[in-house]
Amino acid sequence: MFYIFIMSVITTFIVFSLLFARLLRTINPRLIRRNIYLKIFAVNALLLVFLYVTKFLPLQFPLLSLSQRLIIICFVSEIFLSAFYVLAKVFFYLLDLWTRTHAAKPVDISRRKFLAQTLLLPVEGAVLYGSVLESSDIVVKNHTVKIKQAGDFAGLKIAHLTDVHIGSYFTMDKLRETLERLAGMHADVLAITGDIFDDDRLNKQAISIVDSYNDKFTYGIYYCWGNHEYFRDITAIRANLAKTSIRLLQNDNIVIHKKNSELCLLGVDYPHDRRIFSQQAKQYMDTAMQQVPENSIKILLAHHSDFIDNGFANNIDLTLTGHTHGGQIGILGQPVFPGFKYVRGMFKDNDKYGYVSTGAGSWFPFRLGCPPEITLFIIV
Repeated sequence: MFYIFIMSVITTFIVFSLLFARLLRTINPRLIRRNIYLKIFAVNALLLVFLYVTKFLPLQFPLLSLSQRLIIICFVSEIFLSAFYVLAKVFFYLLDLWTRTHAAKPVDISRRKFLAQTLLLPVEGAVLYGSVLESSDIVVKNHTVKIKQAGDFAGLKIAHLTDVHIGSYFTMDKLRETLERLAGMHADVLAITGDIFDDDRLNKQAISIVDSYNDKFTYGIYYCWGNHEYFRDITAIRANLAKTSIRLLQNDNIVIHKKNSELCLLGVDYPHDRRIFSQQAKQYMDTAMQQVPENSIKILLAHHSDFIDNGFANNIDLTLTGHTHGGQIGILGQPVFPGFKYVRGMFKDNDKYGYVSTGAGSWFPFRLGCPPEITLFIIV
């Protein structure tokens, strides 16, 4: 899976470098007459290398974060502008086909070119908005979940945090600020569904910060693995978690009692082998379901949103997931590039619920029509 991702990145890099160079020549043929394709490719390669190197520099290095942001904006700008260029070419090609048979007068090419260049401004505006504003503004989503066996747990509040990706694009200060907002919800449980500790330089400190908020939640903090923790030193993460009050749920569960009612929190690991993903997911789920009280409220923590199907199959009242980042780009609340069966928002199967959070952070800091979020669920 990692090699597929790398090859996709390289292919995207090459294609959009060439398209952007073509766009520049189209806008202004005199801008760079010779070797523009090679020059754009070389500049992009240097920026990419610099961006990679910055991941190993001290985070306190002056202007480091700003430099990373500017490079990201450059790359996103190239992708969006190049995509617009391709769409414009297709549109005008189809328009030419129509005008050859329907138009009474010839097409004004200069006017068409001016219109296309003018439309580049709002495209770049969307890039800046998504890179600077929306990607940093975490919204709060609230949901009421009806569970027939709520009993004495009626009114229970569950806060959900996922996909923080602590590191260059999500600082320690922002982590504290986010946890303060979660604590301010006066939730009984904080459910964390992975991809939180994503920088070996910061993970130990980040774990300590999260743990310091354990007492802010009536029944504490519960956590399941994401895939990005496995990209890091997961042994060290596990060791540091063991020293805290954070409860790691890895294919197991914990039952909380309140008078005559029971709340069961389950957590599953992240299946790594895509060839047998469904089999691994079922195995993890079967293990987590052992000794779960039949009449309890059942809340499942899982990183991958496909586990919503496992939740429905096992009569889980509410399954909380992340991983997809909501697609990161959306229109009217719908993802432009779905990629997953469950991408964002709430899903229902009769009286069972499954939720996919867009996540609080991003490993790639750009969002448009899909803001980062933290979520509160109220059981009634």
